[in-house]
Amino acid sequence: MSGWGEERREDLAQRIRVEPDGTVVALSGKIDFGQGIRTAFAQIVADEIDVPIEHVRVVLGDTAETPFDFGTFGSHSVAQEAPLLRKAAAFARRQLIERAARRLALGAERLDTEAGAVVGGGRRIAYGELVDGRHLAGPIPDEVPLMPPARRRYSGQPMPRLEARDIVTGRATYVADLRLDGMLRGAIARPPSRGAKVRSVDDASARKLPGVVAVVRDGDVVGVVAERDEQARAAAAALEIDWEITPLEGPSAEVPMRQDPGVDAALAKAAKQVERTYVLPPIANAPIGPSAAVADVRADGATVYVGTHRPFGIREQVAKTIGLETASVRVVPLITSGTYGRNTLGDATLEAAILSKGARRPVLLQWTREEEFAWSPSRPEAVLEVSAGLDDGGRILAWRYEEHTNVHTAAGLEPRVLGMTSGRNAIPPYAIPSASVVLRIEPTRLRTANFRSLAASENVFAIESFMDELASETKQDPLAFRLRHIADPRLRRVVERVAERSGFGEGPGERRGRGIACTIYHDTYVAQVAEVEVSPAGAVRLVRVWCVVDPGEVLNPDGVRNQVEGGIQQSASWTLLEELHHRDGRVVTTGWDAYPIATFRDAPESIDVLVEGDPAAPPTGVGEPGAVPIAAAIANAVYAACGARVRELPITRDRVRKAIAGR
Repeated sequence: MSGWGEERREDLAQRIRVEPDGTVVALSGKIDFGQGIRTAFAQIVADEIDVPIEHVRVVLGDTAETPFDFGTFGSHSVAQEAPLLRKAAAFARRQLIERAARRLALGAERLDTEAGAVVGGGRRIAYGELVDGRHLAGPIPDEVPLMPPARRRYSGQPMPRLEARDIVTGRATYVADLRLDGMLRGAIARPPSRGAKVRSVDDASARKLPGVVAVVRDGDVVGVVAERDEQARAAAAALEIDWEITPLEGPSAEVPMRQDPGVDAALAKAAKQVERTYVLPPIANAPIGPSAAVADVRADGATVYVGTHRPFGIREQVAKTIGLETASVRVVPLITSGTYGRNTLGDATLEAAILSKGARRPVLLQWTREEEFAWSPSRPEAVLEVSAGLDDGGRILAWRYEEHTNVHTAAGLEPRVLGMTSGRNAIPPYAIPSASVVLRIEPTRLRTANFRSLAASENVFAIESFMDELASETKQDPLAFRLRHIADPRLRRVVERVAERSGFGEGPGERRGRGIACTIYHDTYVAQVAEVEVSPAGAVRLVRVWCVVDPGEVLNPDGVRNQVEGGIQQSASWTLLEELHHRDGRVVTTGWDAYPIATFRDAPESIDVLVEGDPAAPPTGVGEPGAVPIAAAIANAVYAACGARVRELPITRDRVRKAIAGR
């Protein structure tokens, strides 16, 4: 595989296709699993090639059609793809004008475009007619004239999601909805613990059960294929497997992320030193619909239908697992019912492919809720130890931060990768003269992996809670304390705007409080204020949230607001409710009864999101930033409401009461 830069030198045919009926097909290897990028990409392409947006069809992640892409994560989709699609569509428009110029024997400068046609010289030629079986092609130039902003109809305008109507009316096809001719159902026999090896399998009883088509074993994967789902599960339960228990434990590593000289000396001479520890539990991805995949493996190739962040990565894994050439495997992404990093891993896909190969028929494999809790990867737990030294005037002189957590991705232990994943946002966004920031990867028997924002939510919870505590210890206003340590003008602007918009500093009422938090996440600036109410018994209710976000150039303000609102809601659930319980690496929380998530009744009364982008800055992502500061904003609001400083999530009634008693 070529390097990133070489991979991005693309031919126009890889990005834009014009059909005979005038439909413009835009191609991207990214995946839309709720961020709204399908709509944003359609807006860009419709503007640059000059067609009504209804005439744009966006194909995402289909490995048979789209260009290679490493994966959809880190709120990078718009930042990476928008410039490429914009140039490709502009180049396509230029080629269409040149084709029309040759046909009309006119200079290209005398022609223009309008609503899917080239116009000029008293003539109008539709795009479909100009294509006439000859696809647009050629290397996309680095510099190509773009549509003047005044002529853009869609970019920067609020638009409903293109797929929204199908989703809310039930017409959308999710992975588990797919039905292929001759399709069977599959189930996997799960081991007693992660990492267990198969010594032997006695499948005599299972094969006698109704509907069973095949019992399949591939190494330590053992499963059953049957006519119906309940038959497959009954047969899988009837398998007699001798397992060898081999406990797995994750790796350990130490990564210095910022090491300024003189931190120890600066702390020692500080007028005041403050030390705190913050704790976050493992939490589940908890998708509303458990993992599912459909695989159709044939002798000459395979087609798999999946919900995934990484279609090209999954293609390689499937090919290797079932012994096919990569080019003979096609991955077709479908809508999935909730994924925030979970689907970077192809568990169900690989299992479905193994079962389909063994049964020689298409197989749908859908995990149960219990399987999803017990076997899918979780967000790692974290212990954040932070200390600071302040001068006589209450300004930070030195900062020491140690992040103890587990690996957040399967991308390896290379320090640079760990810093971007498990150490994400560990370096505070403030002007601090001397700082030491160290990431310590601790071993765990839990299976951990990507989660929305990776370690950013954990680190920002600790950093922004600590900033509030430093302000309190030095009797400073938490807003003013932050502002005196902010050098970045864009961060200062969002912090000041959210304080102004929320009326931060005003008394919200008895047993109510407001907390503030901010961060810079992958060049997206976000600041939030949360208002909470704390009952006499210690129960916390999130009442209101204000957010100001600056993601650079804004393609779809509604899309930005939707993503930020969703991130706030989800992160509030992590903050107030969620904790995955485990014992010796075995998850014991396996149902909604033991793992509550926020529902409509837990939603705040209002979420006010102000999108204040910087049109001069490149577009950055919004899929994750909204979820990052809200935990700290809530914790700081709890302190403002009742004086309880809770440093361990979730912020339960018992922890609030304990914090009040320990003041």
